[in-house]
Amino acid sequence: MDFQKIVDQHIATKADVTIAAIPFPVSKVEGLGLMRVNDDLSISEFVEKPKDPEVINRLVISPALEAKLETQTGEHHCLASMGIYVFSREVLRRSLQNDMKDFGKEVIPALLGKARLFSYIFEGYWEDIGTVAAFFEANLALAQALPPFNFFDRGAPIYTHPRYLPASKINRCSIDYVVIGDGCIVTDSSLHRSVIGIRSILGENSDLKDVVMMGADFYQTAAEVQADLARGVPPIGIGRKCNIRRAIIDKNARIGDGVELSPDGKPDGDYPHGIVIRDGILCVTKNGVIPSGFKL
Repeated sequence: MDFQKIVDQHIATKADVTIAAIPFPVSKVEGLGLMRVNDDLSISEFVEKPKDPEVINRLVISPALEAKLETQTGEHHCLASMGIYVFSREVLRRSLQNDMKDFGKEVIPALLGKARLFSYIFEGYWEDIGTVAAFFEANLALAQALPPFNFFDRGAPIYTHPRYLPASKINRCSIDYVVIGDGCIVTDSSLHRSVIGIRSILGENSDLKDVVMMGADFYQTAAEVQADLARGVPPIGIGRKCNIRRAIIDKNARIGDGVELSPDGKPDGDYPHGIVIRDGILCVTKNGVIPSGFKL
């Protein structure tokens, strides 16, 4: 997103608050904060996550704004807040002199009729990751042959935090549609449609499909690994001969040898060893420990 364009529009319209908004087809707006916008882009109503079809239809943009959209889907659109705001300094100061904590639910609605609110329509890449399923799919989408967001655009470079990690080592593996972060060691394993985070360690003969592995905050020393094994605790990472499907593995998780994990056929809920299933996605929580031989 070109933030300078938002600032330029903010100044040109003499707005007190400018809210970046993305057009969504009416059939896909559930769970989003929506706004009713006039043809001059001024905002006259803001509704947080409406479900009533009558309310949603009331928030549909006008034919004049619809005609200006770059992407035409044949369906009416609403404008969803991206949670990106440009405030005039004095208005921001006044807005924060209270007990309100949530911008979408409290601060922005409280300004309606009291300040000049305008929207900035953005039609580039944006994903709402407010649910486990949305977070999961947004990450896996980056492993597609042509992902919806291009990290390799020379005109819009992406700068990550400099960690100075070693290059990843991939030994005798089968890899298909996978993104692998820095400093990983993967041996004799099969990875399909997965995202592997920094410092991830995967043991021999493991099979991962549709997995988002968040990685680790640090490497263990050989002595620490041996001490863990002596206590019956798996080291950080994924052990040997594991089979994992449709899962998010959070930071610093420890998964022993011969573990099988899949949410298939299982309802959302809490399971042994801190495992949870949400939105049909199996999640191993941060610092979770899954003992060798466990199957779910």
